[in-house]
Amino acid sequence: MIGIIGAIDKELFLFFEEMTIEKTDIFGDKTFYIGKIKNHEVVVVKSGIGKVNAAITTAILITQYKTRIVINTGVAGGLKPAEIGDIILANGIAYFDVSLTEIDDVPYGKMGDDPLIIKMDQTFLKKGEAIFKKLNYHYRVGNLVSGDKFVTSSKDLRKIQRNVDNIVGVEMEGMAIALTCHKFNVPFISIRGISDIIDSKNQGSIYHNVADEVAKKTTEFTFKFIEVVDE
Repeated sequence: MIGIIGAIDKELFLFFEEMTIEKTDIFGDKTFYIGKIKNHEVVVVKSGIGKVNAAITTAILITQYKTRIVINTGVAGGLKPAEIGDIILANGIAYFDVSLTEIDDVPYGKMGDDPLIIKMDQTFLKKGEAIFKKLNYHYRVGNLVSGDKFVTSSKDLRKIQRNVDNIVGVEMEGMAIALTCHKFNVPFISIRGISDIIDSKNQGSIYHNVADEVAKKTTEFTFKFIEVVDE
């Protein structure tokens, strides 16, 4: 079973248009849609926004459906030189809002014994890059950072940038999904389209204007990626 997680409706509605839904399950406030996309068995779920929602959803996805890979798809804020419409294929994901530095000898962004950054499986990373070249999308491979805040100022990222290099995008669920997958030893892939640029004027309104279109591109990638998971 392939697991697909998006945080909000606009990140998932195209999946439901293509999916043959065979049944639905409800755990807490999460609805899991089980079925097929192009003859591949999938379970699709909206996590809701933020790290807590994402971690809960991922743990249920892995334990209840024995998913062999988790795909996180959606939109993110970009850091220059990224541009709106660019697609980010995450090489690694970290927190940007975690700090134990006042009480423990750990770097900013690291939570106790957990890794500072979770890296993507390199085999899947290469498969993802090959798909982007075929789709002719403008894409970037780099690190994402996650936190429970819609970031509009790069000042919020200065501390984590000291410990994590090549940060290309910021979102609110990826590290929770990645870390949960890491703890259950399940591979993951994170694909995010840039819907807004941090430090730009009218960032919030730009997000609302383009997020739907950007999410279509990440969905198109995911359809192609499903086809090559087992190759």
